[in-house]
Amino acid sequence: MAKKVNPLAVLATALVGLTVVSGCGAGAQPVKRPFVAGNGAESGPSSGLWGDGSSEPGGLHTGCIRGRRFAVLITVHNRSKRTITLLGGGGPQPFRDVIERVAVQVRLAPPPPKGDLAVIGLRSWIVRNSSPVAIPAGRDGWVQSNFLMRNCSLLRGREPALVNRNTTVKYSAGGSNGTQVVLVAAARIILTRGPLHPRLPINQVG
Repeated sequence: MAKKVNPLAVLATALVGLTVVSGCGAGAQPVKRPFVAGNGAESGPSSGLWGDGSSEPGGLHTGCIRGRRFAVLITVHNRSKRTITLLGGGGPQPFRDVIERVAVQVRLAPPPPKGDLAVIGLRSWIVRNSSPVAIPAGRDGWVQSNFLMRNCSLLRGREPALVNRNTTVKYSAGGSNGTQVVLVAAARIILTRGPLHPRLPINQVG
């Protein structure tokens, strides 16, 4: 004799199956725009003798000197609920013959200090990219762009060139890669011609 099928039991089984399938797919969803940028930026080295001006929220007034090494560091905050691996970065280079981003260094920033203690994130200028670094949820990462200046004579008089308008951050999460354009106005380089024969230090970023 055939058994009677309880329609409520069938519906409950179907709902459980749907929940399991949905739960498995949730973790595989790609992470989009996991970072939010801090407002400030670090840069160096700088000197008024090299034609540098003051740093301001709108950018870094910087003198262009052939052979000069210059670095700019921004902070990105992982606002997602997952660990995000910073792979590196880049960005548009409209004045590559004058100033070129030759390397990008990524690091995990320490937890925010207590009190008025300042934490310096800028590191020595080097010509190679760093290894990827994991940024846990709720933590900050440092992205340092290292620039090399060459043909400063190509700049037209005192007309400034706007460099480093944004940084494209490359990241990985859950087995998939992504990119995010990060805008930090204070990290823009407002480049003008500096003195012709300045004395540059050997270690230009301490």
